[in-house]
Amino acid sequence: MQDTEIGEIHFQAPGALQTILGKYLFTSDTLSIQLHPTEQTCPKNAGKDECWMVTDADDTARVAIGFRKPFSELEIREAAMQGLLEDLLQWHSVKKNDFIFVPSGTVHAIGAGVTLVELQQNVDTTYRLYDHGRGRQLQLEQALRSLADQPSAESFQLAVSPEEEQILLESRHFQVAQSVGQPGRKILERFASAVQVLPLSGPCRIGEIGIYPGSAGWAHDLRSIDLKDCERALLFAAV
Repeated sequence: MQDTEIGEIHFQAPGALQTILGKYLFTSDTLSIQLHPTEQTCPKNAGKDECWMVTDADDTARVAIGFRKPFSELEIREAAMQGLLEDLLQWHSVKKNDFIFVPSGTVHAIGAGVTLVELQQNVDTTYRLYDHGRGRQLQLEQALRSLADQPSAESFQLAVSPEEEQILLESRHFQVAQSVGQPGRKILERFASAVQVLPLSGPCRIGEIGIYPGSAGWAHDLRSIDLKDCERALLFAAV
């Protein structure tokens, strides 16, 4: 991984997939400490669950999911104001092929040296608690009002075999699966409506259009996607 890599590539699908969003993220520095509000606390009445598939990681790569233990609002606010919020977080080492679910209301951060696919609800509401002095606006008070139970019991980290077809996540809002070549019956049945595909190894085709790793495509149903030459892909659909 190049030290200079940092940024995002977004894939916004049309029609029935407008409620979900796929991204590629590349980090060379620790990103902001943030959370996405729950349905109960979001002004738009829409929370923002998300998940990450790590596709590359430095040896020291890590992510933060939730707090080490329950802290009071006062403790969190003071740590954020003093630049010590990282010390309160629960940090996890990550490696290639880790899959992580981050439910709305969970404070989180992505460390340096990580490349990942981020799949999430398409809700443009993020509250930053700390941004490492980058000068961007913080939303500390909104974030404190939006914190879910800490640490979140719903979040999880899973080491995924790149050679095994499997359902990775079934949430209230979207589902994610990994295909390995042409999908089996179980996956086909679960993704019988509009689906987004993000190849991780090898190309797939939708009609005459080739979809390659680093890009994304979408179709009305999974049977419309030719995955026979795709060694590995993520499948992403709204529920």
